[in-house]
Amino acid sequence: MTQFGNLVQFGAVVASAQIKVASYVFLRMLPLGYKFLPKILTSYAVFTAGLLLHLRFQRRTAAAFVLDGIVNTLILLFIADFLYRGHFLHPANDLSFSRLGFVDETNSHIVIRHPNASNYTLTYVSHDGKASVEAFITASEDYTSSVVLTGLTPSTRYNYTTSLGHSGTFRTSSTPQKRFSFISSSCWNPFYPYDPLSHALSIPGLRYLNDYVEDKMDHDPDFVFLLGDFYYSDLPIQLAPYTREYYTKLFRQVYASPDWTYKLRNIPWLHMFDDHELVNDFYPQMVEGGDMYNKAMDPFVSYQHRANPSSKDTSKFYYTFRRGDASFFVLDTRSYRDVPPPKHGENGGLGTRSMLGKQQLEELEEWIRKEKGWKVIVSGVPFTRNWSEGGDEMDSWAGYLEERQHIFELLWKYGGGVVISGDRHEHATVKFPPPALSGYPEEHTVIEFSTSPLSFFFQPVIREYVTHEPTDITIHHEYYGSSKFGVFEFDSVSEQKWFIKFKLVVDGKEKWDYIHTWHRT
Repeated sequence: MTQFGNLVQFGAVVASAQIKVASYVFLRMLPLGYKFLPKILTSYAVFTAGLLLHLRFQRRTAAAFVLDGIVNTLILLFIADFLYRGHFLHPANDLSFSRLGFVDETNSHIVIRHPNASNYTLTYVSHDGKASVEAFITASEDYTSSVVLTGLTPSTRYNYTTSLGHSGTFRTSSTPQKRFSFISSSCWNPFYPYDPLSHALSIPGLRYLNDYVEDKMDHDPDFVFLLGDFYYSDLPIQLAPYTREYYTKLFRQVYASPDWTYKLRNIPWLHMFDDHELVNDFYPQMVEGGDMYNKAMDPFVSYQHRANPSSKDTSKFYYTFRRGDASFFVLDTRSYRDVPPPKHGENGGLGTRSMLGKQQLEELEEWIRKEKGWKVIVSGVPFTRNWSEGGDEMDSWAGYLEERQHIFELLWKYGGGVVISGDRHEHATVKFPPPALSGYPEEHTVIEFSTSPLSFFFQPVIREYVTHEPTDITIHHEYYGSSKFGVFEFDSVSEQKWFIKFKLVVDGKEKWDYIHTWHRT
């Protein structure tokens, strides 16, 4: 074999190895198309050129070389299957479902989709009797509808049916309620990790969640928080222009996953959107940000926001509600945020920029001052700045440290608080104690539980998490696992000591637990 032939064969062998390694990482570990697809396609081109030259100039062709070409071509077919099967074969236009949203002592929200415009009847039954409501479905909202049942009886089991063929069940909460539980996570995307034998809309995290609720919990959770990234408009790749139709299709595909169970649809789900319902690291001032926002929010309202607690101001997406002795303020951290600072800017995350905007911040301030009991702030992005080594640091509250400090000072003044967040595809429990010379008691420490993804990738190699003491004190950090969710039990039975019992569930198994004690003052 000539020196040129040796060089060609060596290049083909290296390219073939690159195809296999990069493809495995892309399909099973980090589905970042912008990062891996150019490498994979370039390597395939180099390998194919080497194979063709070898076939052209060598009298005898090694069977292993040809077999390697078949394997590499099969890998590219797997990648195409991963990227496009769901998009082209499962648009879910015929999707029909009903599921629960917010439920309290006297109200229940139910979201319904049926693929035909129609008037319909929803009938609900309890031991108190039977009642019906009339509603309608129109094509303009992608054939979705919602019903809010009011005047219900506390602590009562209801069953419902619709004339469209749906059925479900729910239980109103009790009053007073001194103990309740819920689950929190964020971030999922179908068909990951890739398995050619899986359904293209499979979501393994839903299976973990369903099995945990059935096998490990004494009763169903009162609700589930899904704090954004309900789908990924841009990962593994952007499959269509960012139109209202594209965003709507992504909602349908998630709800069409075969991993939704009757039990999961009959647990109340509460929502907030984050960046990937629009585009990565979204803020309104980005190019075409306003147009993109309007297109994405229409289907968000139809599929998600209708399920949330009702608000007098229908123009805003943030909301509050009470459960037992806890009050929740679910923040909108995308609609009003100022342009985040550059990663290595002169002022870093300091400055007068706002994540919440003037009105939302004022309402949060008033809520902190007036609410009694637990104050629970729910944020799509983490409050902690401990994820400081990655490129997305400034997308979180680390980019808005002065506003964060202002919120903390109010919480320290008015008894402390709890933060629940997601976004970073890892878990961290972090404490934010009052500064030593602040005069605020240590019992007013703020604690954050940040947990995700419910079903997507995690970073297996590069560590971005570094503790920033004394402001951000790590209690526990967990990066491993493609499915993570937090299970909370709030217990206020005692007069003086209230407890939050937290369990971290990773890939369906309890990985860590913690009890946070709040000494009432």
